[in-house]
Amino acid sequence: MAKSAKKGGNKILGIIFLALVVAGLVLVIVGMCIDVINQTTTLSAFGKETSKTIGISLFDDRWDNYKKLEIANNVFLIVSFIVAIVGLAVLALDAVIRVFMGKNLKIIRAVGALVTIVGAILILIAGLTTAAAFGKNFSADVNLGELAGGSSKFTAAAGVWLGFVGGLIGGVCGGLPLLKQFN
Repeated sequence: MAKSAKKGGNKILGIIFLALVVAGLVLVIVGMCIDVINQTTTLSAFGKETSKTIGISLFDDRWDNYKKLEIANNVFLIVSFIVAIVGLAVLALDAVIRVFMGKNLKIIRAVGALVTIVGAILILIAGLTTAAAFGKNFSADVNLGELAGGSSKFTAAAGVWLGFVGGLIGGVCGGLPLLKQFN
């Protein structure tokens, strides 16, 4: 009886981990589709200050306006997102096989968790370095004395953070069944 209850508990826990891996996958895909870089332009004239933020997504046509360095950063970002998505897809497939078919593919789970966590870290690194490269090459500070002035700054946007968090959640929750306490 105790063995049967434990097996049923593992199935419920497996379904919970599967749901968290799928939630991580959704976060990474949403992060890939929304803005990854924010450009905040602040203008001040005659004592009034105005600020506007424009987002740049991975598949935006505005990448064509930037130098090859930023295009390379865009490719690095896209590859990082794809690595995390592939790792999460492997973890989701492994969780379905483990929960519904009863097969325990530990090596596939370990590789999927490792690839996902590496992808999440790459998303963060690529997003921050892309924002820094944009800031170095395209930021500007203009000061015309007391009459007018302005600045333009680039930062990592929500897409980078969603991709990072989604990859970490999915990678950790997909890899937890490797531990005896969760298996």
